[in-house]
Amino acid sequence: MKFLDDQQREQIGFSFVMDKLGITTTYGLEERKNVVPFKDSEIDKLNNELNSLESIINSINSHIDDYNSIGRIFCKLKDIRNSIKRCSKGETLDEVELYEIKYFSMLATELKNVLGELHLNIEELNLNSLHGIIYTLDPQSTGISTFYVYDEYSENLKYIREKKRQKEKEILTAKIEEEKSLLKQERLDLVIEEEAEELRIRKELTLDISKETEALNQNIKAIGRLDFLIAKANLSLAYNGTRPKICSEMKIQLEGAFNPEIKEILGKNKKIFTPVSIELIGGTTIITGANMGGKSVTLKTVVLNLLLGQMGFFVFAKDAEFPILSFIHFISDDMQSVSKGLSTFGAEIIKLKEVVECVKREDGFIALDEFARGTNPKEGYYLVKSLCKYLNKSKSVSLISTHYDGVCQENIEHYQVRGLKNVDFDNLKYKINENKNHSVELIQEHMDYKLEKVSKENKVPKDALNIALLLGLQNEIVDIAKEFYNQEE
Repeated sequence: MKFLDDQQREQIGFSFVMDKLGITTTYGLEERKNVVPFKDSEIDKLNNELNSLESIINSINSHIDDYNSIGRIFCKLKDIRNSIKRCSKGETLDEVELYEIKYFSMLATELKNVLGELHLNIEELNLNSLHGIIYTLDPQSTGISTFYVYDEYSENLKYIREKKRQKEKEILTAKIEEEKSLLKQERLDLVIEEEAEELRIRKELTLDISKETEALNQNIKAIGRLDFLIAKANLSLAYNGTRPKICSEMKIQLEGAFNPEIKEILGKNKKIFTPVSIELIGGTTIITGANMGGKSVTLKTVVLNLLLGQMGFFVFAKDAEFPILSFIHFISDDMQSVSKGLSTFGAEIIKLKEVVECVKREDGFIALDEFARGTNPKEGYYLVKSLCKYLNKSKSVSLISTHYDGVCQENIEHYQVRGLKNVDFDNLKYKINENKNHSVELIQEHMDYKLEKVSKENKVPKDALNIALLLGLQNEIVDIAKEFYNQEE
């Protein structure tokens, strides 16, 4: 998958965002189902999508009552696509289908009037007039949404029904059983005549509607697009989203970016999400940092916002700029291949082969989360260092989080999570001793998740030893570990 498989989309929070879209109609759900990233040749289409979304957002802010009316109309719309298909094939519609098409046409007319008041100037949302269908299915001009094969469609039908009503009166007054039985048979014959005439009329009505199927289908598409755009706009308003700037050069800039799913999880636990600010260019960028320092969250946040931006969404950030990417790959140690019998490392290598082939052909974005942590540390170090060097020659942007020291080389950007470097350990240790049941939570509260750009010489913070000490690992083991640290230095 050039833009992540379903499991990866679940991992980064994309599925969570899609579920947050308040889509009402089946037509809008179809739009959501078919949403795909724009191609690099479709920059104008992407900008038009963002323009449309911006127009809807501004319009919602100033016409909230009109959008409430649109929401009420959406709730009443039924899926008539199967009836339209049957109609196109010349299959005669039944009364329920004729009613649903009539009601759809009336609701579409109501929606068209509301949109006319909004002056959105978005061509794809223009609705066709369906007055012809309404006139056909409402011969009495009552404006009522119900449907019946009306007497007005045929003098013969009107005559048959009058005769049938007369027979029903005669049946009620008949006193002799033989006479009553004869009248019932005559009434049954009239019912058969009535049904035959109604079928003929429904065939004519179906033929008339078949001439309007293109207009109906265009309206269905427009309604689906409107529902989807409004859902995207409401999502952006709910999370204070930002319109991304689409550039032509291979650079990615995110300021104050966040991941809604992770932010919501933290919020439930009364914790705050630390926004991600990062600038990336073609080649390799390394992120190092503390254990429990949020490197994986950073990668997921970047990947999520890039994917949404490629699909014409406003992103979850204060500011964002990036190009149209030909692919987005995300490799972590939680991959589907593991469940197929491969080791974590084996699954990573299989995926990496696919990534490298993409890099050779196109320009995109690659995120590697603690790559090769599932193999021998020395071999893993050499592999990650080699990978960084190889990807740094590419125009594609690669963001690699690692716990290995020394993988950052010349001309490779290096970010580090601040972690626990500014923490008063004695004070934190005292707090943990006072409340040992919440030791992990206390460490997380004191962890600084902000990224800062550092030089390539900066080593990975040795927070693992500090965290082990804070969590009460026996001093005998900690002292031995410190000796090894000192020998290395």
